[in-house]
Amino acid sequence: MEDPTPTPQPEVEPTSPEQEVRSLRAELEQKSGEIKAAHDKQLRAYAEMDNYKKRMARDQMEQLRYANEKLLKELLPVLDNLERALTHVKNSPERSPWAEGVELTFRQCLDVLKKFGVTPIPSIGEPFDPNRHQAVTYLDTHEHPEDHVAEELQKGYLYHERVLRPSMVAVARKPSRQATEESSEEPDDGGNQ
Repeated sequence: MEDPTPTPQPEVEPTSPEQEVRSLRAELEQKSGEIKAAHDKQLRAYAEMDNYKKRMARDQMEQLRYANEKLLKELLPVLDNLERALTHVKNSPERSPWAEGVELTFRQCLDVLKKFGVTPIPSIGEPFDPNRHQAVTYLDTHEHPEDHVAEELQKGYLYHERVLRPSMVAVARKPSRQATEESSEEPDDGGNQ
């Protein structure tokens, strides 16, 4: 059977409308802060994703742009040999059809390489640049300014902006005082001895 006496309810303090408004405002501000934090987090995640997409697109373009680098490096010794053959032929007194064919093949190879972005590195007379030139030796000379390339021993090539192969060069330097004095002391007998 039920007890007819009601159980006492905990007493709730009566709130004034002002207290209720303050309580609701505090709750609203808390929720607003949480929403703002979530929105900021979402914006950061979006920005990171956007940067990732851009970086991946850049990397992919870079890979496509330089995809042929290994093949082109392997072709350079062939080009060097054609150039050596031409140098040898230029010293002969007569031009044979064979020599003209080698020259035509050499030019055609240069044209194909140029289509793929490969160009020779300018060297002779240029200031020595360790990023583009590999110094093999020094050459005592007055013909070129000091620290400029005096002689190219092997042609270098750029692949777009990258160095595919550096030029092997001899760098000019001023002759030492001792070398200048020794060369001036040598008797010039005009070939009479």
